[in-house]
Amino acid sequence: MGSLASLPWSSPPTRTTAARHRSSPGRPPAMLPGRTWAGWRRCAEAMALTRLAPEAVSSAVAIREVTTLPDFDAMQTDWNQLVDQLEVPSPFQTWEWNRAWWNHFGEGRALLILEFRQAGRVIGIAPFFRRRLLTSGLGLSMLLPLGWEGNGLANGLTEQWELLFPTDCRMALLESLAGWLQARPWSTVLIPGFAERDPLPEWMTRRIAYRGKGVVFDYRRVPTSWEAMVASLNKSMRDNVRYYPRLMVRRGQPYSFDVASTPAEISAALPLLFNLHRERAEASMRIAHDDYFDHPNRRAFIREVAPRLAQLGQVRIGTIRVANEPIAVQMWLEKDDTMFLYYSGFLPSWRAHSVALLATIGAFQDAMRRGMRQIEFLAGGGHPKERWDTEQRVHSNIWLVRRPRMTRFLFNLPIHYRQLA
Repeated sequence: MGSLASLPWSSPPTRTTAARHRSSPGRPPAMLPGRTWAGWRRCAEAMALTRLAPEAVSSAVAIREVTTLPDFDAMQTDWNQLVDQLEVPSPFQTWEWNRAWWNHFGEGRALLILEFRQAGRVIGIAPFFRRRLLTSGLGLSMLLPLGWEGNGLANGLTEQWELLFPTDCRMALLESLAGWLQARPWSTVLIPGFAERDPLPEWMTRRIAYRGKGVVFDYRRVPTSWEAMVASLNKSMRDNVRYYPRLMVRRGQPYSFDVASTPAEISAALPLLFNLHRERAEASMRIAHDDYFDHPNRRAFIREVAPRLAQLGQVRIGTIRVANEPIAVQMWLEKDDTMFLYYSGFLPSWRAHSVALLATIGAFQDAMRRGMRQIEFLAGGGHPKERWDTEQRVHSNIWLVRRPRMTRFLFNLPIHYRQLA
């Protein structure tokens, strides 16, 4: 069983700081032009301070360390209830996604999920694992979030990830996490999915080694009908979503959009998704695309998790067919009233007909007919997403180090550091 530790907190308000905005978010502070490490420390210490209301800090938060698969399995209900309390709940954060992920990416890593309890109730989860890196002259104990594939692949297929800390008690949970970190051995910790101005406990702020470059997430609310959606678009996009479906008909190539939704249908559609995704990646086009499934464990993971999500009504795969030939495919996830546009693919020989756009249109229409009212375009901005008149939120990952001197050592080896996890 996991161990249980109660972390007492005094009643006076806890001092916290807001994480500082950086003009060069992609570089560690020790490497910013004209700034020394000592200068960065003075800057961090001078950050504006905020105070929590006394009732926001728990007087008795118990933290359980979950290190075994049976204990991980027992967390399913509490885990998913916390996901429902997040700002943007998604299938990526669910127990089903993370449990399947561990089956395929947990080798050589030690589970270390932190479960935060107050008055016997689970109020937060920090889904970490530990990886020890032992090379010549270097021994590191790294705490990384589930979803972090490492080996240069970062968070890979897990496009939305964060600590399961609901907004109403987020700072109190971060303070509890800071207390746990102070009492445990570790070298570096990756805190995922922080908004640019999210506040951090002062103890954490002073141990920031690197705040990753912000990742843009495009999203938009949608009306109740496709006609209203089209009318809400800018003129260029409005013309496109009307033109390309008509073009197919005018050229004598009417098409269908078939949707897979049951576990059996999803499993049957996955090979087509993998193949058309690869076809698109291998084609020479103006915009280069990676083959995100070009890793056996990624394909195995999707083959396991997708049918599980289908049982919950959280995944669908739509296919564009002409004369029964599949020419484009779009996968998306769903939770509550939100759809999450995921991976796609198409035959390059059909790209002049914008069949990828047709598949996206089909996915939007299917989702909106069933009551979806928000579209999440997931990580990475750019014109293909912004043309839908989106709004944006920006998240970044924060690396903490236990000892400030370690930062200089780590970032003197930038290539090696990127491959540590």
